[in-house]
Amino acid sequence: MEKETKTSRKRVLIIVAVLLLLAVIGAMGAVIYTLMNKKEEPAARERAVSAGLVVDGKVDQKAADARFTTDMNMVWTFPSGSAVSTNAIIGNSASNLYECYFEVYLDDEEQTLLYSSPILPVGKRLDQLELDEVLPDGTYDAVCTYHLVDDEDPEKELGTVSFGVSLMVIKQ
Repeated sequence: MEKETKTSRKRVLIIVAVLLLLAVIGAMGAVIYTLMNKKEEPAARERAVSAGLVVDGKVDQKAADARFTTDMNMVWTFPSGSAVSTNAIIGNSASNLYECYFEVYLDDEEQTLLYSSPILPVGKRLDQLELDEVLPDGTYDAVCTYHLVDDEDPEKELGTVSFGVSLMVIKQ
């Protein structure tokens, strides 16, 4: 009888150990499943909106609603030795709500400013693009950044949008 009790205790201990082991494996499986199927959360930010959209703790509705449609081509050609493009089309589309100006930078380490436009009213194009400097022959990557300005306060910027452009200086 004592032998049966020992055997019975061993069985109970084995069953308890197996159940504990199964519980641990199940918990680890649940943790692994949760971690592998976790939805990526956006990085926490100090502000949920970009600079310029919040003024005195309130959302600037004009800036939040600002949209921009481009009126431009992306490859601008310059004759060798000239700073004036023969084909640049750059404007403020008639579908936009706000005036804008734009700046053209070389896409290099220095981000060299090549041109800053006057304010372009909605629906108007720049007549001619003349860089501030003549570039040597070659092809250059540049960035054209439009700055949307408030119609009531031209000193107030509502937003920016940038486009990559190519500058081609070639012999003609």
